[in-house]
Amino acid sequence: MSSLSTYRGRFAPSPTGPLHFGSLVAAVGSYLDARHHHGIWLVRMEDLDTPRCVPGAADDILRTLAAFGLHSDEPVIYQSQRTAAYDEALQRLQDIGAAYPCCCTRKEIADSALHGIDGFVYPGTCRSGMAHQRPTPAWRVHTDHSPIEFEDALQGCNSQNLASEIGDFVVKRADGLFAYQLAVVVDDAFQQITDIVRGADLL
Repeated sequence: MSSLSTYRGRFAPSPTGPLHFGSLVAAVGSYLDARHHHGIWLVRMEDLDTPRCVPGAADDILRTLAAFGLHSDEPVIYQSQRTAAYDEALQRLQDIGAAYPCCCTRKEIADSALHGIDGFVYPGTCRSGMAHQRPTPAWRVHTDHSPIEFEDALQGCNSQNLASEIGDFVVKRADGLFAYQLAVVVDDAFQQITDIVRGADLL
């Protein structure tokens, strides 16, 4: 948990429809936690996956939050307006050799991969070069067996081995859209987020 002077929390819904009750509970929880710590509470609209976004849903979500007295302490950020920042982050990963192009289809991955905690574990087929050419490949990040750990206020220490449990994950899809895994890290760093309140099912 962050100190009282540095706490910066956020609520980041995806505008794929009206704000449902579970998300509202998460919003209230994150808002109250920020207020309890005399911190900053922000709203970020995760509208990056444009095919899934519903026109008008973002404004509807903001109106719902406002109706419950939940107002962002700083201007709302829209991920759809931050592709330049994601491009820059991906370029940095490419420059240091931490990201590589991948031409594998979902079926190819399913046929050759192990099962992990969140679906199929990518087997690293394209790590040393694409198995076959593709006009617009996806981009994946190299993972290793170093454990990733964080402390949850309720659940305690959580640890994950990305290489064995997830595999090299996509940060830019073949359709040109950036993945949540890249955008959320870039935006959390940009907004200097220190604390996140989410449902236990999303831990």
